[in-house]
Amino acid sequence: MVGLLGKKTSNPKELSPDILFPIKREQQRASLNNINFKGEDIWNIHELLWIDMNDCHHHDEISIVIPCSSVNIVESKSLKLFINSLVHKKFESLLEVKDLIKHHIQALVETEIEINNVYEKPDAKVLSVIRGKETNHSPENASVSELHCFKGFRSLCPVTQQPDIADIFIEASLSEADQDNIANYLGSFFEKEAFHELCIEQIFEDLKSFNYTFSKVEGYFERRGGIAIIPRRYFK
Repeated sequence: MVGLLGKKTSNPKELSPDILFPIKREQQRASLNNINFKGEDIWNIHELLWIDMNDCHHHDEISIVIPCSSVNIVESKSLKLFINSLVHKKFESLLEVKDLIKHHIQALVETEIEINNVYEKPDAKVLSVIRGKETNHSPENASVSELHCFKGFRSLCPVTQQPDIADIFIEASLSEADQDNIANYLGSFFEKEAFHELCIEQIFEDLKSFNYTFSKVEGYFERRGGIAIIPRRYFK
């Protein structure tokens, strides 16, 4: 079975859970040396349209939370098409909609998931990603841990080669020199082809190898097709 990403595809004309396509995490992580983290992938669904038994339309927003220990992730385009197909069934309530989504996503990723309210970006110290400058990873470390937001991160979709834009949040004790070096390092992803989840896992692994003092890495990738993907990784 081949995924739908990067292909011209029509919207389903009926409820279509079978359109959901799995991607093995194990295949994505082949480039990693040490999978020593925990976390989750949050999928913000901003365009959840459903129809009740009286033919009234409802627009809601939810988040789907998938543990990073799941066997599979969901191909983003297949999830979008599945969400779009919900309009071809009538529901008693939003709870029924959530239960149906949860049932089919859990079957695909092969683990328990959560359906929550839409996830919002946290407050953080704002910095900019820098591209093309020399990096010298000699952590000085600050005395206080702080949440840093590096804006303007870019990587490329490995299927379509289209740019993915994100804010990268790092909870860490960083001096000003450390912040500059990490900003430069994040700029090295500019032409890197990787799914969102792998980007964050690679950043986590690299920061650990560079000996920075940090506790969490989170990437808030901007929405595409009404879906924003937010992978979060932290120490076990």
